[in-house]
Amino acid sequence: MGKIETKRLLLLEYNLDWIKATIAGIDELERVSGYAVSREWPGIDFFFYLPYILENVKKEPEMTKWTHLIVLKEENKVIGEIGGQGKPEETGEIELGYSIVPAYQNNGYITEALAELIMWLKAQPEIKRIFARSFENNPYSIQALRKSGFIYQPDQDKIESRGKIVLWEYPINRGKS
Repeated sequence: MGKIETKRLLLLEYNLDWIKATIAGIDELERVSGYAVSREWPGIDFFFYLPYILENVKKEPEMTKWTHLIVLKEENKVIGEIGGQGKPEETGEIELGYSIVPAYQNNGYITEALAELIMWLKAQPEIKRIFARSFENNPYSIQALRKSGFIYQPDQDKIESRGKIVLWEYPINRGKS
């Protein structure tokens, strides 16, 4: 797959070399990728998730196709990430996660990225279910999910130490196998 392009964004497959470079530091990712990187990226949650991603990608290199860096074309700069977790090849399900650095939030970038990623995911025959979770107190994430066609699943709410997590599902018109 490699690259998905929208009007304002590039969604670039987050490959093994780029993952290693991110762990080494933003300057290294800039050198290896050829893109500028926001000094606010990666956020703390994604940064701590990177060693897990690295280990999984070393074992299964094809997993990189599910996670993408978000590049703002106008600035040629990495401003976030979007992608899926799980093993869609085995389960048919993908849980989406995403973030944009604070300086670029509230500009519709996540909604734009979600729209294109969903179109691509729907074309993947192994994908039978697309869903996402959000904290109930994150109105911007919830707004992006609603605008992207996700439907709130109230019976799937979970309470965690950081708050209530709500589940959203994207309707795919495809039979389950």
